[in-house]
Amino acid sequence: MLKIQFFNNKNTYTWGGQKRVVSKLNNNTVLRPHKKSRSITFRLDASIVDELQRDANQNEISLNVLINKILKKYVEWGRFEQKLGMMPVPKNFFSSLIQETIRLSESNGISVDPYKEKLIKYSAEVAFYHLKESVILMKKKFDLWSVLAVLHEYMNVSGITSDHRIEAGKKHIFVIQHELGEYWSLFAKELLNLIFYNIANLRAEIQITQKSIIAEVII
Repeated sequence: MLKIQFFNNKNTYTWGGQKRVVSKLNNNTVLRPHKKSRSITFRLDASIVDELQRDANQNEISLNVLINKILKKYVEWGRFEQKLGMMPVPKNFFSSLIQETIRLSESNGISVDPYKEKLIKYSAEVAFYHLKESVILMKKKFDLWSVLAVLHEYMNVSGITSDHRIEAGKKHIFVIQHELGEYWSLFAKELLNLIFYNIANLRAEIQITQKSIIAEVII
């Protein structure tokens, strides 16, 4: 028998922009997540509990925390994967495929530069369309914060690091760190521009490198 305590986190102010409990400390605003919990008991195979406990020990967290993380991941993303037609693919697969396509093209005397901008724009438009359908399915609404929340969840399960902070009350800074190369950065920049402008009529200042994207926008 395994007894687990569940927390209902009313907010993780990441990309989703939900509400948090706000308090003051030394004149600085501190965002504190408001949590509710309840206990529930499951009967699990002993071998499953042993494996979970081993992973929890390796990550230096409690078994309760690990199981909450697993179930949270399922609720936010896992239960939608089949409905969305998602396939588990290593995150460097697409960057490797793009680089090899470019190499083969150039080795045969074909330059992709004249088509790069059109390909990136088309890819972002296709991604934006499918993102809209995914957000409606997962969040039952389609607005800026629900889209950003789904993007954050996708990056989280894909092993892509993302962060969101607020400066001066209105300036939102979104940071994405990845290992997918220049073309993925260009694609992500185009997609973020589509999201901010098409959904909220906002212009974002976006800087990119081969491994990161920084988007700044006044909301």
